[in-house]
Amino acid sequence: MSSGSSQANKFYEEVSENQRLWFAETEDGDALEFDVDGDKVSFPLWSSKSRIMRLKKLNPELLGEYSPREISWQFFKDVLSPMLMENNRLIGVNLSGQNITGIDLTVESLIKQIEAFA
Repeated sequence: MSSGSSQANKFYEEVSENQRLWFAETEDGDALEFDVDGDKVSFPLWSSKSRIMRLKKLNPELLGEYSPREISWQFFKDVLSPMLMENNRLIGVNLSGQNITGIDLTVESLIKQIEAFA
C-alpha cells in the first residue's frame, strides 16, 4: 500500500470515529489550496490537528502563515462540500511529508469513503 493510500485509510477511519476534520487557513481567512494536475485545485483536509502541525514544521516556508481550523463532519457535509463541489475542488487527504504528498479525491468519493467506515 502506498503512503498516500495508508494516509487516506487513516483519514477515513479517524474522521469516521471522531466526526471532526481539519483544514488550514491564514489569519485573513484564506484557506490553503494547491494547484494539481491540469486546471484542478485541491483543498487539503486532515484527520487531526497534529498532522497539520507536523507538516507545518516540515514546510515552514510554505505553511508558516497557516493555522489549523477544526470543523465537524456534519458541517463539512452540509455546508462546505456543496461549495467545494460547485468550485470543482478535489480533496487532498492527510497530505504529509517534506514534499506534501498524498491522494486527491472528489468530494463525493470522500463522503462515500467516510460513510463506509461508519
